[in-house]
Amino acid sequence: MTESYEQGRERVRFDVLPDGTVEGDDRAAGNLAAALRYACRMGSQIGELLDLGGLERLSTMSTLAVVARASGVAPDLSIMAEVEVHPTPLPEIVPVPGLGPQEAIRQGLRRATIDFSSDWSALMTDEGKLVGSMHDELAGTISADVVAEVGLRVLAVLGALDETLRETAVRLDFVRGSVLVVAIGAHALFTHADKFAPHDVVRTVGAVQSMLDGVELAREAPITSSLRV
Repeated sequence: MTESYEQGRERVRFDVLPDGTVEGDDRAAGNLAAALRYACRMGSQIGELLDLGGLERLSTMSTLAVVARASGVAPDLSIMAEVEVHPTPLPEIVPVPGLGPQEAIRQGLRRATIDFSSDWSALMTDEGKLVGSMHDELAGTISADVVAEVGLRVLAVLGALDETLRETAVRLDFVRGSVLVVAIGAHALFTHADKFAPHDVVRTVGAVQSMLDGVELAREAPITSSLRV
C-alpha cells in the first residue's frame, strides 16, 4: 500500500461521511476509507464496553501512518482522515533467551503494564482465545468477559488495517482514556491507560514482541495476574 502514497510524500486527506460516502481520494480505490470506517466502528464499540466515552481518534504508528478523527455515534460516524509517509523508528525484535512460554507471557504483560502505566493489559490469539491478562491493583479489576469482548474487536481493528499501516501500534483515543493495540504476529496485545507517549511506545513494543517471539500462544493456558505499579 505504501507505494500509492510515496509520490511527493504529501499528506493525503479525505473524509468518510456517515453513509459511507467518501469525499476526496484515499488513493486506494476507496478500500482504505472502508477499512477505516469499519475500524472506527469497532473502536467505538470498545469505548462502549470500557465506558470510555466516544471514540475521538484512531491513529497508527508506522512508516505509512494514518490519523482518523471520528465524530458522531456509531454506526453513524463521520471520519476525517490523513495519511502520510514519514521516516519513523520501528520496533526491533531481539530474541530473549531463557524464557519459557508462560514466563514470556507474564513478563510481556508486566512490561506493557508498567511501561505504559496501564490500568490493565491483555493478550489474545487470532482465534479469540484470551491467553493472558494483568491489571494494576490500584486501578481495580476488570471483568474477563469484558476483556474478551474488547479483544475480539481489537482483532477486528487489526484485521481491517493493512500491515503497512500498523507496523508498531494502533492507538484508539476516547473521551476518557486510550487503548493501544499491538500485533504480536497474528495475535494481539492490547492495553488501557489515560494516554500513551509516542516515544515510549516503540521501545516497549519492541521489548514485548521480543519476549513473545516464537511463543505458540494458542497452546498456552490462560494467565491472570495483578501487580502494583
